[in-house]
Amino acid sequence: MSVRGRKMSSLFYMRGDRLEYVRPGAAFRRLRSDRAIETAEILAVYTDPSGIPHFRYDVVITSAHGPVVREGPRVLAAKSFLDQYVERLFQSGDEMPLERRRAV
Repeated sequence: MSVRGRKMSSLFYMRGDRLEYVRPGAAFRRLRSDRAIETAEILAVYTDPSGIPHFRYDVVITSAHGPVVREGPRVLAAKSFLDQYVERLFQSGDEMPLERRRAV
């Protein structure tokens, strides 16, 4: 996948009254309408040619009625991503090991 913009090491972003610090390794979760849990892990932060920040991320979908599904990478504008993935799980460098994170 080619990124035509400027790669960034991290991004500060206002979400409500909170300032979010997002960098590769950060993970977020959302509950989908079908009650499956979708967990996203940030792979890269960059701006597109217009200067709009985007996240490239992998997704793990878990459901009580099916197998674990891994998808990605996906790309979404930072604002759209943070509007959809409202629950923050961890940031790279936290104590939760990667194997356990992927199972969450």
